[in-house]
Amino acid sequence: MARMKIHMVDQKEILRLKGLGHSKNEVSKLLKIDRGTVRKYWDGPPPEEASEPFKPSWVDEIDWVYIQKELEKKASIKVLYEEQTQSVDLPSYQAFCEYLRKHEPRRVPEISIKIHRIPGSSIEVDYSGDGVQILNPATGEIFTAQLFVGSLSFSGYFFGDFTMTQKTEDFINSHKKMFEFFGGVTSYIVPDNCKTAIIKNNGMDPIINKSYQDMCVHYGIVVDPADKFSPQHKPNVENAIGVIQKEFFPLIRNRTFTSLIELNDFFRIWLSGKLLQEIRGRGQSRKYFYEQEKSSLKSLPTIPYEVFNFKQAKVHPDCHFIHEKNYYSVPHQFVGRELDIKFNGKEIHAYFETNLITSHVVLKGNHHYSTNVAHYPEKQYVDVNYHLGLSRKTAERVGPLTLALVERLMNENKYPLKNLRKIQGVLKLATQHEKEAMEYACEMAMHFESLNYGRILRFAKGYRPKTDSDFDTSPVRQIELVCLQGGLQ
Repeated sequence: MARMKIHMVDQKEILRLKGLGHSKNEVSKLLKIDRGTVRKYWDGPPPEEASEPFKPSWVDEIDWVYIQKELEKKASIKVLYEEQTQSVDLPSYQAFCEYLRKHEPRRVPEISIKIHRIPGSSIEVDYSGDGVQILNPATGEIFTAQLFVGSLSFSGYFFGDFTMTQKTEDFINSHKKMFEFFGGVTSYIVPDNCKTAIIKNNGMDPIINKSYQDMCVHYGIVVDPADKFSPQHKPNVENAIGVIQKEFFPLIRNRTFTSLIELNDFFRIWLSGKLLQEIRGRGQSRKYFYEQEKSSLKSLPTIPYEVFNFKQAKVHPDCHFIHEKNYYSVPHQFVGRELDIKFNGKEIHAYFETNLITSHVVLKGNHHYSTNVAHYPEKQYVDVNYHLGLSRKTAERVGPLTLALVERLMNENKYPLKNLRKIQGVLKLATQHEKEAMEYACEMAMHFESLNYGRILRFAKGYRPKTDSDFDTSPVRQIELVCLQGGLQ
């Protein structure tokens, strides 16, 4: 019989029986092992015999330098195998992989623990590190599209979307497309620590981007960010990105795309086929496991989410706050308060300590007012208003004409506070110009019935103090130089 390699336990038993004084023949009979094998291990494990590995005939027909370069570019073995089959008569894909593995340096195996996922529990999202170049045929410019990827943790069913940037609007819009693709949402979402999702993550109390948090509230999903530099916390999306990098990116490496739509359409075709392929080691496709998980997903909201941005604004004494050079009113009780402003291109909402206090349609242009008159205080509060009283005293110190103009501005509207910001602007000019210039500017503004800040500013700048020469009589003409009809007289 051939001298076979035996298990380590049998090797140790041969040495143990030898130490007890048994002969080789006795050990062979006791262990029921071929005598030649016993002789082979009689003095311990023999050194490995170096032998030249078997070299199949098809090996010489392949350009291995090209294969190595493509592998360094992260091209998948499967794509390379399919390319080589067009010109070389290759054996099975498994045999091709086996040959490659034998010629690669040995790697230290990693320890992994299987995690049991619950259907409908979580979605993992991340961006791929590499993008795809898009050519603008009109200008010749080249842009790099970014790849957003999301994966259901239980089924591994994944989605991808190419965008021009990783900014908040593109990031959230990709989420909207992903939720529609999955047909529902999970209980949790596990994002990477990009600033569009997580402002700061100290491992205990992460600060979530307000726009991202607002989107998650709309969809009823809880944010559970992965720890920094811990890809094992989102293994499914990392695996999905790896599949795309190994199989899709090499597939398009020699293609030129001229638009995001073209790139995403091509990707969707590839993705639909990939999700139907059997997962190695699981015996079924991602689509199969997704059908099991689909019923566990929560339904999508009936109203699609619109992207909002957030900032803070302080309420002016005129009961308005500023947003992009326009003014929006809030109830007078919040004068001087810091508000949280939620806005997009259509509407704007003001919150105080999480309570919505007012909403407005976003104004176009600059220096326009969106005012709800119910936000102004009642008359008895206006009469004792500190800011109006202070404005009167300041105008009185400048001069009577300035006071008269301020009084007219206060009485010009049914709601005196409406012109408070303009009054304060006019009085600020008194700190930049002489009192005489301010008095002159206010007199001219009232004379021409033009009580706006810009005209008052121009009048103040145009003021020139009178001098003694302004009161001289007209020059006396010399009679001999007067030219009458018919010549000099």
